[in-house]
Amino acid sequence: MKRLHGLLLSFALLLIFMTTAFAQESRYGVGLFFDRNVPVLGFNERYEASQIYGLVFDYQVSSRVTMEFEYHHATMENGKIEGLAFTWPIDKQKYLSPEANSRFNLNSFLINALAQLRTRENSDNIQLLPYIAIGAGFYDYQDSITGLIFPGQRVAPLDASLHLDPVQDEHTALGANFGLGMTVVQGRFGLDIRGRYNVILGDLRPMESWDLANVFPLTMVDFRTTFKMYW
Repeated sequence: MKRLHGLLLSFALLLIFMTTAFAQESRYGVGLFFDRNVPVLGFNERYEASQIYGLVFDYQVSSRVTMEFEYHHATMENGKIEGLAFTWPIDKQKYLSPEANSRFNLNSFLINALAQLRTRENSDNIQLLPYIAIGAGFYDYQDSITGLIFPGQRVAPLDASLHLDPVQDEHTALGANFGLGMTVVQGRFGLDIRGRYNVILGDLRPMESWDLANVFPLTMVDFRTTFKMYW
């Protein structure tokens, strides 16, 4: 699996380089998108699906290839650890942490290459343009967990007011994405619908007392709708 993720990242960087090297004609666009983001492969044991919003800038380098510069932001709150109990070895009982709070923030800066399967025409007619998308960039994330009861206590009864130090993991990691989409274009306006798979070469620390293993890499599937304007 790690080798597959590395190959995906290498291919994304290669495709981006090749498409910029063979630019033929230019056209520009800007867009605003809304996204449903679903953590998978271990990441889903920490957080539920969430909303993403972002901006894109398009640079069409040929009738079949568009470079897309993307920024997006996501916030995942109420992580699953808030509802997990730990077993205290002193009395073998399970305890929830009623004051637990977790939050995952993500800000990403990506360069994507869109390889269209049909040639875009200079026309005001409605055009359906399916494409393959692949990209790479930087994913900056912060994972914050507070209010967990300290499970290493050795004297009964358990003191629920004694908490672990806040967990604050902050990283900027390289990542890649691959997806399929369809752009509906009429004149200067477009509607872009896309599904893609994201791989972030970052991790979340294990939380053994709550039976949460280390997560690496962070993987997500997202489904997005983008409203675009071209000139």
